[in-house]
Amino acid sequence: MRRLATLLIGLMLAAGCAAQTADEPVPTPADLLTQAADRIRAAETFRMTVERTGAAYFITTDLGDAVFRRAEVQYVAPDAMQAKVRVLAAGLPIDLDFLFLGEKQWLRGIWTNNIWVSIAFAPGFTPAALIAEQTGFQAAIQSLTELQLVGRDQLVDGTPVWHLKAAADGEDVSAFMAGLIEVLGPVTADVYIHRETLLPVQFTIVQPDTVTADEPEPTTWVIEIFDFDRPASIDNPETTPES
Repeated sequence: MRRLATLLIGLMLAAGCAAQTADEPVPTPADLLTQAADRIRAAETFRMTVERTGAAYFITTDLGDAVFRRAEVQYVAPDAMQAKVRVLAAGLPIDLDFLFLGEKQWLRGIWTNNIWVSIAFAPGFTPAALIAEQTGFQAAIQSLTELQLVGRDQLVDGTPVWHLKAAADGEDVSAFMAGLIEVLGPVTADVYIHRETLLPVQFTIVQPDTVTADEPEPTTWVIEIFDFDRPASIDNPETTPES
């Protein structure tokens, strides 16, 4: 009897949860994107990763063309960003550090003897552009078209999300890459927005035009955004010079 009572209570609780989920209002894709854009612009800090799979994406380095693999980015309002980028150059994995403090830019890697060197490697880009209304995440989010709300979903780690599908022009969504990558051509996008905070937590961007006979898998970018408003640290070569 005790087991039967426990089972019945469990079934009633499950039914109650299911009813609550069913009664949860379903927002429109446009409303979700608007709120997600507003919330990320209000964040004081966040971290993000950008990871590529499929067809290679090449960037120019002192060792020739290198294949972009992954980037880890820390943003701090209003205008600071630091990124560690991993590339494959001459068949070797190499880590490069990029630092943006307002309009000032530094690079650190094997070509600089692993010390910060002031160099304008991304002319015109500032971290403030990442969340600016006309150039950043908000503009990229608003550029999404053919919006479709797939429904409630969850990420691998269990994060509850709203899952949307969309299309866009690559140039319009390049802001999702923190200014490190320039995406060209038409793309498809899967957008995941946290169901409770309404913050954007993951984008999957696919470039179908990169498929070739030699590379059947398209260039695919997975952007994960996390640690909103958490304590952060950014290097400053002007106040803490390399030894």
